[in-house]
Amino acid sequence: MATQIVSSVQAFTTQSANGQSTVYVWPGGVGQFSAAGTWDGATCKLQVSPDSGTTWIDVGSDVTKTADGIGNFELGTCQVRVDLSSVGTTSINCWIALGAAGA
Repeated sequence: MATQIVSSVQAFTTQSANGQSTVYVWPGGVGQFSAAGTWDGATCKLQVSPDSGTTWIDVGSDVTKTADGIGNFELGTCQVRVDLSSVGTTSINCWIALGAAGA
């Protein structure tokens, strides 16, 4: 079962292994994706499922991070998750939030 995002969630807290976050219900609209930590070659990206969790698609380059950063996105109502891959000596924190500066 997916968890509803109502303001902001921390999808990863010091994540240090390849894997995916909890699946969240995105209510639709503009959002902000941010990630920070020790990267060591890791890639952290926001993914969307168009079919209730069977297929996962990368949202895009603005929300694919290989270093500390923030990216905005806009999606309709859907399920989202965060994917972390190519982990070395990595420790990543990641957040998904409703709304974005200037939105």
